[in-house]
Amino acid sequence: MKQSAIPDKGKHNQVATLQSDAPSDGRTGVARDASNDRFLIAMLIVMVVGAIIQITLGGVVRVTESGLGCPDWPLCHGSIIPKFEYHTMIEWSHRTAGSAVGLFFIAAAVRVWVSHRSNTFLVASTTGSLVLIMIVGGIGGAVVLSEVEPALRTLHLGLAEGVVLLALLALSAAVTGWTPGRLSVAAGGIAGATVESARSLVTIRRITTLAAVLALITLLSGSYAVWRGAGAVCPSWPLCGGSFIPESELVWIHAIHRLTAAVATLVALYAAHKAYRLSGGSSAVKLLSLGAMTTVVVQVLVGAANPWSDFSEWAQAIHLSLATIMWTDLALLVAVLAMRPYENDGANSVVTGAQPNVGS
Repeated sequence: MKQSAIPDKGKHNQVATLQSDAPSDGRTGVARDASNDRFLIAMLIVMVVGAIIQITLGGVVRVTESGLGCPDWPLCHGSIIPKFEYHTMIEWSHRTAGSAVGLFFIAAAVRVWVSHRSNTFLVASTTGSLVLIMIVGGIGGAVVLSEVEPALRTLHLGLAEGVVLLALLALSAAVTGWTPGRLSVAAGGIAGATVESARSLVTIRRITTLAAVLALITLLSGSYAVWRGAGAVCPSWPLCGGSFIPESELVWIHAIHRLTAAVATLVALYAAHKAYRLSGGSSAVKLLSLGAMTTVVVQVLVGAANPWSDFSEWAQAIHLSLATIMWTDLALLVAVLAMRPYENDGANSVVTGAQPNVGS
C-alpha cells in the first residue's frame, strides 16, 4: 500500500513546514521573495536576452570575418569610436554591445546584494555571471591579440554560453521564488504529486539535462569547425559530398559536428515531448517544451540551408543564433523542472525539510 507523501507530524526529522515568502523587513531573517522584485526580474531578463544577442553579434563577426576589424584591444584602432569601415564597425559594435550588457549584470548583482543577500543561490548566480562576463571580455581581448586562434575562440564562446546559463538560473530562481534548501511543494510530494509522477519528473529532468548538454556540445563543435576552416567542406546535406566516410581531417571535423547534431536533435525532441506530457506540468514547462521542439525543427532546416545556400553569411549567423536559443530553452526547461514543475506549485509556498516517500 502506498504511503502518504505527507510526513507524520510526530516525527521531528520529517516535519514539512510551509513558509510564506513575504518580504523581509531585514530583521526577521526571512528571505525577501525575489518573485515580487520586478526591477530585479527586469534586469535578469535583459541580461539573458542581451547575452544571447551578444553571442549572435559574435556570430556575425565570425561569418563576416571581422574578428580583426579592430586589431587592438580594448580600443579600436587606438580610438574609443573608430572610423566608419565595414569590418571595423561590426567588431566595434560587438564590443560596445558587450559593454552595455555588462552594465545590466552589474545592476542585477548590486540589487541582489542589497535586497536579497540572504538568498545565497541568487547571490552566487548573479555574482558568478558578473565575474564570468568580465573573464569573457578579457578572453575576447586575448582572441584579438592572438589573431583569433581557433581554440581560444571556442573557449570564448563556451564561457559566453556559461554566462547565459548563470543568468538563466538566476532568472528562474527569481521568477519562481525558489531558494536553496527549499523543495517545490509539488516536487516534494506534498501537493498531490503521485509517486509515479515524482519518478517521471526525475527521469524527464535527467533526459532534458542530457539534451541541453548535447545541444551545447553541438554548438561549440560547429563553431570550432568554422574556425578551423571546416565549416564549408561539405557542400551537400545530409551527407558530406555523397560519402559516408570522411576523406580528410577537415571533413572529419565537420562530420563529427553533424553526427553530434543528429544525436542532440533526437534527444532534445524526446525530452521536450516527455516534458510536455508531464502529468500536471506547469504552463511554463509546456511552453518551454513546445519552444524546444519548434526551435529544434527550425534549426535543422537552417542547418540544411547552409550548404543549400552555399554557406551564405545570413544562414551561418542564424544557425549560431538558433543554436544558442535552442540550448537556452533546454537549460531553462531543466531549471523550471527543478524549481517549479507543476501548475499547482505556488511560487510563494515552499517546503523545508520535507522528504517525499516513494516507498510502499
